[in-house]
Amino acid sequence: MIQFFHWYHPGNLWNEFTEKAVYLKQLGFTAVWFPPATKCFLGKEGRGYDVYDLYDLGEFDQKGSIATRYGTKEEYLNAIEAA
Repeated sequence: MIQFFHWYHPGNLWNEFTEKAVYLKQLGFTAVWFPPATKCFLGKEGRGYDVYDLYDLGEFDQKGSIATRYGTKEEYLNAIEAA
């Protein structure tokens, strides 16, 4: 298992994972730990643990953006599919 995030990650995590998924598999990883995907109280500054809306995975225009810190719902689903 790989923890694919850290506290100071600048964002756009879902696309980064999608790009690296095949490489991570080649390294032998068979599972991934993502941060919480929900919209944060602090908007794009939040890390996922300060939940604002449990049902907003980056698809509603709230807290100053549609995307979460880590990307949009579509990008999140693409990352899951890549995994």
